Amino acid sequence: MNVNSKHMILSKIALITVLFWFVTFTFQRFKLYTFESDHLFLFDADWILQNLIAPGGINLIITSFLTQFFKFPILGTIIVAIIYAAAFICLKLLISNSIWKEKQNGLLLIPIGFLMLCVEEPLYNLSGHTAFIICLIVSILYQQFICRHQRFSLAATVLCAILLYLIAGSVALLFAVIVLTTNILQKRKPINGLAAIAAVFACGFVFYLTESYVSFAEAILPMQYYNWPTSGLIATCAWLSMPTVIAASNFINNQRFDHIAHILTIVVFGFALNQIHDKKTYKLQHESYLADNCRWDKIIKLNSHNNVKTNFISYTNLALAMQGQLLDRMFEFNQQLPTQQNNSRTVRNEIFHLESLAYFLSGHTAEARQAAFNSALITPGGIEPHDFLRLIAINKSFGADDVSRKYANVLNKTLFYRQKAAAALADTNVTRLPQNSTFCEIDGLSADYREIVAANPENTVAQQFYIAHILVTANKKRLSEYLEDNAGKPTHKRIQEACTIMFTTEECRQLGVNESVINDFGKLKKGQSINNFYQSYWYYIAYLNTTIK
Repeated sequence: MNVNSKHMILSKIALITVLFWFVTFTFQRFKLYTFESDHLFLFDADWILQNLIAPGGINLIITSFLTQFFKFPILGTIIVAIIYAAAFICLKLLISNSIWKEKQNGLLLIPIGFLMLCVEEPLYNLSGHTAFIICLIVSILYQQFICRHQRFSLAATVLCAILLYLIAGSVALLFAVIVLTTNILQKRKPINGLAAIAAVFACGFVFYLTESYVSFAEAILPMQYYNWPTSGLIATCAWLSMPTVIAASNFINNQRFDHIAHILTIVVFGFALNQIHDKKTYKLQHESYLADNCRWDKIIKLNSHNNVKTNFISYTNLALAMQGQLLDRMFEFNQQLPTQQNNSRTVRNEIFHLESLAYFLSGHTAEARQAAFNSALITPGGIEPHDFLRLIAINKSFGADDVSRKYANVLNKTLFYRQKAAAALADTNVTRLPQNSTFCEIDGLSADYREIVAANPENTVAQQFYIAHILVTANKKRLSEYLEDNAGKPTHKRIQEACTIMFTTEECRQLGVNESVINDFGKLKKGQSINNFYQSYWYYIAYLNTTIK
């Protein structure tokens, strides 16, 4: 093949790599960011050794090392795009034994398309992708060296299957199926492939007996890489498409078909990705990324649609509070009271992470600790670094310094969180609630926030959430307590608007409500359009709120 043809093929591979990156960046960059915090690589000899001795341990170490860089979304998308491109190149080598020989490139995109869809799985695990590539590399080496030496090929094939299982886990079954498919297509006896399949089944059964897996199916199928209860169905399709693509490439060699396969593959997987892409979860992960990096202005801009439903404990309200704008702008949104969450495990994890951050910044340490602990419980690796950082400060506020050091010691073994852990551990500016306080969750947020604000009047985030919760619940008793605690101080306009609804006009004057607010409410009662009072508490009660009604 001449130099121009080689350059053309390289350009084609580069173009496909850019396409992989564009799709990953557009749909999946914040999913990858979330994945990083759920699967930390620990620079700890015991942790590394514990993973190495497990089946597929080497692959798990490789995967964990790569995913720690997903902390930076742009870097994470580049790494994943390179993984897709590497799989594409390996497939070409596997089928044609030469990267320069043109074969069905369109068909080669099919397994990679399924890998891209795997990222949309609620419990996506990159170890399935890296194991896939390791399997392809071993299959290429098998073609190049082992299958050409008939004398030792059977023993070498079985040995390869066993070693691959130890290195990369259940993906060894895919290798065995590839060997079987190749032998059949080359009209050789299928004994090598059948022996490899038997070896993989034997390995899976042994590790199932040792309780390394919860089921025999998990020991030999892609479920190993996609935690239960996720079925790993999309990953299974990626596996099944491999022998299909190998067989099709053996029989079809038509340039026109190649172009059609390219277009159809991209269109079909583009449509599928758009259909299963959970925009709501992705938005929550995007907000989590912005909050972890204190980009409050971006969160507000992301949620700038009028009258959008917003949970009271939300990144939107938290961003407004951090900017000192919660009371002024909260009724741009349809505020909903916190409800019991029955979402998927991934969404619940994101909600716990959000709640922990919001409660912590507003001084509600008991709730913050509980939410952070719940988030850690359902995180695959059991370590959520952002929640761990809050747990360091929270336990310091409770005087449990030994517990704080325990969390800090874990983060000290990471690459990107050790300095933050040291800073949190050294921070002495931790607000403590009075030791004789009756603070607890039984009386609800409003009652607890009253004590939080009393213990730390400088916590402006807590003050805003305290007033906001009174307004959202339309609680006259709590409003009276607030007015009593702040007698003689300026009252925010939203509170004054609430007073006009809950008290008589004379009581409002005694409470210090401005005459202009009283007059506006009078105009409203006489029939002036509520739209003239957009973003007021009156507008919220009349049109937006569904909880109070």
